[in-house]
Amino acid sequence: MKNQKDYSVGEFILRENDVADCAYVIMSGEVGIYKNGLKGKIIPLAVLKAGEYLGELGVVTGQTRTAEAIALTPVSVVRITKGILEDELSKAPAWVAALLLGLIERLVRADELLRKHQTSDEILLQKIEPVVKNTLLVSKKKAAG
Repeated sequence: MKNQKDYSVGEFILRENDVADCAYVIMSGEVGIYKNGLKGKIIPLAVLKAGEYLGELGVVTGQTRTAEAIALTPVSVVRITKGILEDELSKAPAWVAALLLGLIERLVRADELLRKHQTSDEILLQKIEPVVKNTLLVSKKKAAG
């Protein structure tokens, strides 16, 4: 499939503050979603699996990415561009699009609250943090030499 992409363990799928040009549907593997907190603290948000999606907020709202997404296992995703999403939404009844936009507004507000309070889920942290730290360590070693 031409819109399919594979990621290795520790490879970033999304980076916080990047331009949101598409969403992804996970076909296989696990993806860790987290935010960067104060003083390098990792704030875990979720572990997503096959059949789940990520990156949809920015595509719909036009905002930049609000979190980081990293492959916790080998991952395969299908890319859904804004054009594809808009085309599919135009086929749905108007109330479906209104419902979707309302839900997204709520998620954006929840994200803003999360940024203010910077809470953490220790179980998710245990799963996501080692992969992130290892990836950052490898990146520093490559940069050094």
